[in-house]
Amino acid sequence: RTRTQSSTDTMASKITLFVMVLLAYTSIPTTSADREMTKSEVKMNLDEFEEIFSSARLNEAEQRVREQEQRHAAEHQRKLKELDEAIVRAKTKTEHARIADHLALFPDNYKVLTQRADGLFNASAPSSGVEGDVASFDIELMIRIMSPKWTTIPIANTSSIVASDWKLSWMHNSTDNSTNYMQVDPFTDPEAMFLIRDDQMVLATNRTGLFRVGFTAYSRVRKDRKLNSVSLSSLLYPLSGASTIRLCAGMRRNRINTMASGSPSAHKRFAVKELSINPASAVLKVLSPDEAANDDGCAKIQLILPLTANKFEIRWLDINMIDAAKEQTTLKADREDDGIRAQDAEDSLITVSHDVMHTVEEGVVRSTNILQFKTSGDTLSSVAFMVRGGRGTRVTSVAGYGLARWTTGAYNATESVLPVYAYFKSSNLDSAMTLQVDTESDTDTAAKQQTLELPRIECMGVLRQSGRIGVIKHANNVELHQSKAVGLARAEPSEIASQLRLNTDRPIFLAYKYLNPNYQLHLSSTAHAAMDTLEAVADRVHYRVLVMESHVMHSLLVMMKSTKLQYLEIRGIPAEASMFTLIVNGVQTKPVRGGDGDDALLIPLLVGLNTEMANDGLGVKSSIELRYFVTHDALGVGEQGSLELQLPRVTLPISVVTVELRLPKSHAYNFTGDFGRNGSDTLKYPVPSAFTYVKGKRVVRKDYKFSHLDDVVEESGKDSAIQMNIPKSGSGQPYFFSRLLVVDTKLSLRVEYFPPPATPTASTLLDNFKSFLGVNG
Repeated sequence: RTRTQSSTDTMASKITLFVMVLLAYTSIPTTSADREMTKSEVKMNLDEFEEIFSSARLNEAEQRVREQEQRHAAEHQRKLKELDEAIVRAKTKTEHARIADHLALFPDNYKVLTQRADGLFNASAPSSGVEGDVASFDIELMIRIMSPKWTTIPIANTSSIVASDWKLSWMHNSTDNSTNYMQVDPFTDPEAMFLIRDDQMVLATNRTGLFRVGFTAYSRVRKDRKLNSVSLSSLLYPLSGASTIRLCAGMRRNRINTMASGSPSAHKRFAVKELSINPASAVLKVLSPDEAANDDGCAKIQLILPLTANKFEIRWLDINMIDAAKEQTTLKADREDDGIRAQDAEDSLITVSHDVMHTVEEGVVRSTNILQFKTSGDTLSSVAFMVRGGRGTRVTSVAGYGLARWTTGAYNATESVLPVYAYFKSSNLDSAMTLQVDTESDTDTAAKQQTLELPRIECMGVLRQSGRIGVIKHANNVELHQSKAVGLARAEPSEIASQLRLNTDRPIFLAYKYLNPNYQLHLSSTAHAAMDTLEAVADRVHYRVLVMESHVMHSLLVMMKSTKLQYLEIRGIPAEASMFTLIVNGVQTKPVRGGDGDDALLIPLLVGLNTEMANDGLGVKSSIELRYFVTHDALGVGEQGSLELQLPRVTLPISVVTVELRLPKSHAYNFTGDFGRNGSDTLKYPVPSAFTYVKGKRVVRKDYKFSHLDDVVEESGKDSAIQMNIPKSGSGQPYFFSRLLVVDTKLSLRVEYFPPPATPTASTLLDNFKSFLGVNG
């Protein structure tokens, strides 16, 4: 260690000497400039040097502080920028989530809030620039755009509607204040514009908020003498709220401007008579001058349409100028006008389209007629027609829209003619009416062969009547063929009116058409003898017998189908049977005694049924559970004897009969009878389960989770069945029997019982050796 320390000191000394020599060498002035610099050196004392040194140190510290402040400021700006970016990202994420929610609810990114129409029909206003038979409608739509992305909203069909004066206004916020809407030029604005796409005028925009679209649509007013009608259709959206229309057609004859109160014409107004609207569920209200904002002498009508209606049609009679001071004279004018309408109806031309469906049933022919009247006049006030042909033809009903009443005249038995008159309501303004006339005519039920003349309808006072005829058959035992057809031509069943063709479940086997109502159609009818068919059948009968010490419990389960059967007769019930329990379709009821013998029971079947299936005439399934007890002599231990078991006989064809017999284990048994000599240990056919149509009535929570356990919950109340159930385990030795297709057969089963044979003991080795040697004992 001492040697190492000395070596280190020697090395440090050498390094120090080398540095001193180097410094001395560098301090020697080598050039004249260096020598001049050496001569110009300034000498100062230690205090001045320390002051200058401290000033330099202070400047360096200030420089470092300024650099640190700059770094801190840059870091602060960077963090502020990151915070702003995070806020922007959060807002963007929230906006994207909001947009996603809106798009989930509104995939098209818009919602049409309202659409209303305000109409005007003024034939005498040349300044309006509208022809005298054209009505104008100011359409206004309120649309909300959900998200700021390019969206196209269909406004109107350009191919089916004539429109002008397109307007567009926009409001960014949701306040419904008209002063906040900003007018937008829809043809020059780059972010909200009208375009024509696929024969539709559409609004294309990437702005959010409320848009109000307005345009004027035109519709011609159809005139048929005094009847006027105007409609607005081909709208893309329902008309919500209350729309209005002003009718000023009467000005064409005597134009009157709105006058100040007190002038001679201040009390004059227009009276609109007999308005009607389609759809029929709409509501019309003629506003009074006080309710109308501007009493300009026009009749202002308010329309309240269903929320799903996107079109309407208004009909009215010609508008007349009346004086409010002479309201009492309008009743007389109405009567005179009704007379004019009746005269006009007589002068008008009427055409009729007739469709009839004849249904041939047992003992009667039912006919359903559809009469469509069209007139060239204003309206139809009444129609008359004759029902000709048939045997005792009678009119059962006459129905139609706008029908006020109908009546029949005296029946002419010689010509088999029954006149019918139908009167329509005076408020009806349709020039086309439809009536449904139902008739009946009798047939001879005792005749095996007969000729049927089908009734026909001949309308009176019409220009032309044509129609189609269909014949269907409901009587399965009647064979029909054409016997006579005059003035008729064969037709396809598809040509008959759909309201008749689609309302029957039977095929149309005869179809005709005619151009003149004076036709004749006779059918030859042959009645065949109808055979009886099964009204019920038993799919499965399971008979269970439990033999106890002194009683035998009999249980009968029947699964059957029936159509019109009221009772099921079960025979072979012993007279000494007691303690009956009966359950039909899950409902406990009582059997009744009756039938052909004293041993017969009648089981009521119209209990607990599904009424909907039963009323449809379908084969209804039923389940029957019958149990009763019979006493017998006790089976003594070590005794032998026999039991005669008579199975209850169901008076129906049975597909499968199974028997389950449970006997005490204290005896051995032999079997004889209709099921063979040997019973099996298992049942070949599974035992069906009784069912019920009764529905549960339990009250559970709204969030209750249903499972298979609810299927076995017993319902309390009057539908709970009281019956004896004995478990299968420990209830004796089971024996099973079965038989297929049992028809009106009395089945019996005889059981012979005797003590079981002694069980042999096992032989020992000594016994075997004695037997080998022949030694006994």
